[in-house]
Amino acid sequence: MDADTIEGGLPQVHSAWCLLISTLILALTVITTSTLRSLVRYSLPQTLPSYCLLDLLCGLEACVCSFELGVILDIYNLTIYSVFLWILLVWRALSWGDATANPYSHLLRWQAGTQPAVQAVVRVAAGAAGALSSYMMLAPLWKYELSHFHQGRADRSATGSCGDDLQVSMISGTLVEMLGTLLCFLSGFLLSDLPQLKTKPLLITCLDNAVGVALVIAAFDLTGGYFNPALALGIKLGCGRGGHLQHMAVYWLGPCVGAIMAAPLYNGAKAVFAPENARDKKIKKLAQKVEQQKKEEIVEDKKTK
Repeated sequence: MDADTIEGGLPQVHSAWCLLISTLILALTVITTSTLRSLVRYSLPQTLPSYCLLDLLCGLEACVCSFELGVILDIYNLTIYSVFLWILLVWRALSWGDATANPYSHLLRWQAGTQPAVQAVVRVAAGAAGALSSYMMLAPLWKYELSHFHQGRADRSATGSCGDDLQVSMISGTLVEMLGTLLCFLSGFLLSDLPQLKTKPLLITCLDNAVGVALVIAAFDLTGGYFNPALALGIKLGCGRGGHLQHMAVYWLGPCVGAIMAAPLYNGAKAVFAPENARDKKIKKLAQKVEQQKKEEIVEDKKTK
């Protein structure tokens, strides 16, 4: 192949321009949503409506960036895509804070007693709304066709000609999404427990998201490797011929079950392979008691607001 061309015969300089446009769109998206989140945090009181606004912005940012990452994947290969994905995941871990568009995060908070059920449901709906509105925000920009790879993309998505990422049966796909989400959680737990990394949260974040990217790539040709119900909702709802029931089973049920299973499985394995001594158990029990008191105070404070 000629040194001045890439796969498919597209001129290298043309592809570099397309990559630059996609990079600028990604940068514009994260800067805009980050600025809006900061305005919400510093201008509004910490109430349910403000939490919902933050979650909506997270859903919007995640899906707009994922749409544009698909363009980058079309331009180059999985390696370049993986680098961009890792950068975005690290950015989200560092900048989103308590806000999230991921439904199972709210499910786990409700399960832990740090968030009332009604608040969890409302915040899940807010994150989903942000995810579903992402295409409406991005499509007008795509219609300008600043990039060769934007040509016709808005129309294809609008007409549902976006293809189905699920390449296996519904049951297999549900298991893939469940296992991927489970492994994402387990890697985070394991990295956080390593003595060498306990004082290096940034390194833990970088390594944990590198594992996340690897899991996404591993599931890429099976389900798309979403591991996030809101992300799949904004990107793939209505695509393919599987219907909404299949979508909910694979991309909602699978990840949520995997997230719920993670902590009990990790704690069980840890108790068998790395049992704590009496002193550590006493310290952990005291820490859990303090943490539980904090959770109760948080819930009470939210109720009063």
